[in-house]
Amino acid sequence: VYDSNGAILAAAVTEAGGEPVGYGAFPDDEVALEKAIRGALAACDMVVLSGGTSKGAGDLSHRIVSRLGPPGIVVHGVALKPGKPLCLAVADGKPVIVLPGFPTSAIFTFHAFVAPVIRSRAGLPPESARSLRARVPVRIASEMGRQEFVLVSLVGGDDGFVAFPSGKGSGAVTAFSQADGFFSIDALAASLDAETVADVTLLDAHAQAPDLV
Repeated sequence: VYDSNGAILAAAVTEAGGEPVGYGAFPDDEVALEKAIRGALAACDMVVLSGGTSKGAGDLSHRIVSRLGPPGIVVHGVALKPGKPLCLAVADGKPVIVLPGFPTSAIFTFHAFVAPVIRSRAGLPPESARSLRARVPVRIASEMGRQEFVLVSLVGGDDGFVAFPSGKGSGAVTAFSQADGFFSIDALAASLDAETVADVTLLDAHAQAPDLV
């Protein structure tokens, strides 16, 4: 499995105002993984991991994080899609975050939960995302009980912007690179009706809908 998340998250840390220190990828070896995490915790201001946070028998990260120091795990699981397995912890005053392993889930949860902490600790103001209104031409089914993020590509229409949802799942690395922005569906909604006008948060403040060329 290619370690795409390592490069993506390192770039995201830099973008948020931090200085990434890469420790590489580790196998599902509890002793080796715990040694690496404790080394990172001793050397850095915060630790961000990706993967191993679901509740399967082979998922080790959240179990190791739970014993690093008080107060330990604060949140394990959030009502988001993608991003449900997110694990948030504090060990002796330092934040420890275990992001989901799927790339799209990892990026969404990083920007929602990790980037604000980095910016705050770096003395930077909160990030102000640029958004625009766009018409969603198709109906999108959604899971009740979880706020859902939907990546979209923008096209210019006669009546403004049109947002076409990405057909890629949260495991697709290319989903973000090919998208212009995203919008969210409320946790209490079972679907988004076709022709709904939504607020689309742009992934790039300079993004523009492509012309025919």
